[in-house]
Amino acid sequence: MDAFRKRKTINSRTKFHNSAWRKYQFRLRQKSAARQALRRLPAYLLIFFIGLGLIKGGFFVADWFQNRPRPRQAAVEPELERITSDQVRNLLDRSDLLNPVTPVFSKKLAGQDCALHTTLDKDLQKAVLSMMDPKYARQIGIVVMDARSGKILAMASHDRNNPDANNCLNASFPAASLFKIVSAAAAIDDSDLTPESRMSFNGGKYTLYRSQLADTKNKYTNYVTLEKAFAESINPVFGKIGQNYLDKARLEKYAQAFWFNREMDFDLPVDVSVASVSEKPYNWAEIACGFNKTTQISALHAAMLSAAVVHNGAMMRPYFVERTVLNDRVVFRQDRKMLVRSIHPETARQMQSMMNTAVTRGTARGSFRGRQATAIFKEFDVGGKTGSINDNPAKVKFDLFTGYARHRKTGNAIAAGVIVAHKNYIGVRAAEYFRRIVYEYMQQPLNQAKAPQDAVNDDT
Repeated sequence: MDAFRKRKTINSRTKFHNSAWRKYQFRLRQKSAARQALRRLPAYLLIFFIGLGLIKGGFFVADWFQNRPRPRQAAVEPELERITSDQVRNLLDRSDLLNPVTPVFSKKLAGQDCALHTTLDKDLQKAVLSMMDPKYARQIGIVVMDARSGKILAMASHDRNNPDANNCLNASFPAASLFKIVSAAAAIDDSDLTPESRMSFNGGKYTLYRSQLADTKNKYTNYVTLEKAFAESINPVFGKIGQNYLDKARLEKYAQAFWFNREMDFDLPVDVSVASVSEKPYNWAEIACGFNKTTQISALHAAMLSAAVVHNGAMMRPYFVERTVLNDRVVFRQDRKMLVRSIHPETARQMQSMMNTAVTRGTARGSFRGRQATAIFKEFDVGGKTGSINDNPAKVKFDLFTGYARHRKTGNAIAAGVIVAHKNYIGVRAAEYFRRIVYEYMQQPLNQAKAPQDAVNDDT
């Protein structure tokens, strides 16, 4: 019993000492931690103030950056978003279209350099300029255009008396028998005639006397189809058409439909082609067959006549500038536009047949013989119309041709108007120039690659 009490007393004392020791150790650790915290306090304060300084400094730098003085910049001209066709016209000079040799012109627009990209076919333009033979010619005007879009592909001019004159845009030349295109189209379109219609005439083919307009039938009467009369340019037949089938109103209507007596919407001023019809029936005959010097035309307009026929009656607005580039930005792009539906598509197809006959068996057949013509006819549908008239006081023979060539596979088509005023001798004829142009055109594979996608539908 005493031994038990003694052990219990010893155990109690041991537990008391252990508990006191633990409390002592805990107090020592607290004192040690307090001393360490006190020693680290300066470091903590330093870090705190450094961080506070960095934050304040960041705000100061940001505020200074936003409000810092900036260098003054030079004034910049505002960029042009788009310019109008009138502004493009103001950039051009008549000399730009006088035998150009490059398809790109440098101009000043709003005080800055700009580039006018034209529709010129560089290779074709070079060929047309080189083939032009002014030796016996007082004047020459040649225009080649894309019949389906209106693009001017080539322009060449010569004037012996006035080298600065542009005979591509000059409409002081008599249209002569080129107007037979208008009167034949009017007769088919509005008077129920067809290329196979039987026509009659008395006397010479290339005269126009009042007696030839009478409906005389005798053993001297000649009978021809309308197609043959057109191909051989028989004046009395077309005189009768003007007097008996057409009249003043119809002649004026179709003259305007083929853009006579109307202002030309072009990149430069073009003379108005005039066709003045009086109240006299004999004048109707003169106008219809082209046996007069009052109906006048330009080389550009002559090309447009054939372009309308091969484009199935749709006459496109001709244009020279395709786009204008300023600071690597296109500020002008030309819109394709149909000027007028000159004739119905079916009438145009019949006119194509008649114009083809004029080239193969009519007045132009002499210029479409030989190796070049054979090569052309293998790939192209070709049609055209000749015209000629003398100016005896000036001793000048006006020689005109308008024609088209359409690639059979691609549908690409060009049209050309050629006017030559021969002086003392007959030089290169207008129809021969056209044959050479078509031959040069067919040498360029890119021109035959595919039909232009931007063209107006032939049958619209």
